[in-house]
Amino acid sequence: MTTALITGARGFIARHLAPVLQAAGVRVIGVSRQAGPLPGCAVIHAAALGDSLAPLFARERVDAVIHTALDSRSHAYETNVEGTRRWLTEGQAASATTQVLLSSLSADADARADYGRAKYALEQDFLAAGQTVFRMGVVIGEGGMFARMVESARRYPFVPLLDGGQQLIYVLGIDFLCQVLRDTVQSGGAGLQGRAWNLQQPTPHPLSEVIAAITAAYGFRRLLLPLPARPMVGLLRLFEKQALVRLPVTSTNVEGLIQQGRRMLPSDFARFGYAEESLDELIRRARHAAGTGNASFGGAS
Repeated sequence: MTTALITGARGFIARHLAPVLQAAGVRVIGVSRQAGPLPGCAVIHAAALGDSLAPLFARERVDAVIHTALDSRSHAYETNVEGTRRWLTEGQAASATTQVLLSSLSADADARADYGRAKYALEQDFLAAGQTVFRMGVVIGEGGMFARMVESARRYPFVPLLDGGQQLIYVLGIDFLCQVLRDTVQSGGAGLQGRAWNLQQPTPHPLSEVIAAITAAYGFRRLLLPLPARPMVGLLRLFEKQALVRLPVTSTNVEGLIQQGRRMLPSDFARFGYAEESLDELIRRARHAAGTGNASFGGAS
């Protein structure tokens, strides 16, 4: 039986992925800062980025590692890079011949945000090791960045549209992502290793269109308020520094939107054999999942 290890096991993507792998006959081990059972996981190993997984690899034969762990605190660049790099190396020294880094379309050596620079640095490590990198846009489901967008629209009487909401947003569905990861684990990464793949659906959407679709699908009546993006970064940083309140959107999110602007990006979506879905259908499915009690707005890894 194939055994897959998922880091950041309590995160949005990992919690969806584990049951999908289990249903496909894969034994799943989760790595999380918090102990306790999780659906789809046979074992939960308590560890955080920076800790060693050598004891786990010594007692478990792991065939594949899916790296989803992320320290989302500000100034966590070194923790994310050095911690993930350590787990990549330890997995290679053991039996994990298939390793996948979940990266981002914002990954860039010159990214304004630590997140984008960290992902870029890790991509170079994984590609040099002959492993697989999946770059993602906004994953639509009941968690992650999309859930923060929904929460912002739910909580406040207005929704800020940075620079009028003209930034292009690339999306993919959580179900599609989990299916691609399942296929990758089952195939041992055949035909995918040594490359970075853009998993987003080919057609981007202006941010204003995404927000309008969210408010319509969730039944929110909100004022859409155009705001200049750069002053918002300074304001969000002030809130984050004071730690008085946790906002659903961070300065890092805004910096990423500013940098993305109206860039047209190539997509490898068709390579994986799944049909593109409409934005409305993806959002409808996310709302249905939230309504059935599967939502998680945030959560520890």
